[in-house]
Amino acid sequence: MEFNPSKCTVMNITRSKSPFLSKYTLHGQTLETVKEAKYLGVTISNDLSWNSHINQISTKAGQTLNFLKRNIPSKNQKVREFAYKSLVRPKLEYACSVWSPHTQQNTHKLEMVQRRAARWVKHDYSSYSSVTSMINSLHWRLLEHRRLDARLCMFYKIVYGLVAVPIPSYVIPPRRLSRNLHSLSFQPLHTVNNYYKYAFYPATIVLWNSLPLDMVQIPTLDHFKDALQNYNYIKP
Repeated sequence: MEFNPSKCTVMNITRSKSPFLSKYTLHGQTLETVKEAKYLGVTISNDLSWNSHINQISTKAGQTLNFLKRNIPSKNQKVREFAYKSLVRPKLEYACSVWSPHTQQNTHKLEMVQRRAARWVKHDYSSYSSVTSMINSLHWRLLEHRRLDARLCMFYKIVYGLVAVPIPSYVIPPRRLSRNLHSLSFQPLHTVNNYYKYAFYPATIVLWNSLPLDMVQIPTLDHFKDALQNYNYIKP
């Protein structure tokens, strides 16, 4: 396989305050060093935060929502809702099992797009109207909860071999079961670094362990998804 140097970049990820930086060349061309890069549609930053990625997708989703407002004259609620779910929400959720944010600022930034969409769908811009009530009447789940659903569904597929992603060697059952753990629990991955603590496996294992045993034993993915729709997430 031949690599095109103009499409390759170098990103240095380190905790060192004085890192030793090197230049890399490919086919005689020095590769550009960047602080962030897009990989398969997800923007990865050298500080391992998702701030830049969330800024980009919330902006693009907002622009798409504004486009719909300008070009869909119909006030039919079902038409507007279908447009939002088809063209806006996917931009806010693409690959979210990987980059799901943990900070209130980033979570709020994404939820605000949906709240603006709810006003448009309901055609209600009154300052006296509750957007939360609009979202509840539309039966929309919080985007935060939908991202937790996505992570748990991916973990379910990994555990039951429904996807070609092997369980890592460090994801193991606990040495001893406590009253708070079910028989399909995994040993939590402890860390003090937020960029790892809220990564896929450490964060999802905590969620998985908190589910009731009868949920994690559901035999099909579709039924597992249905069960998550009625599950109330409790913040620690």
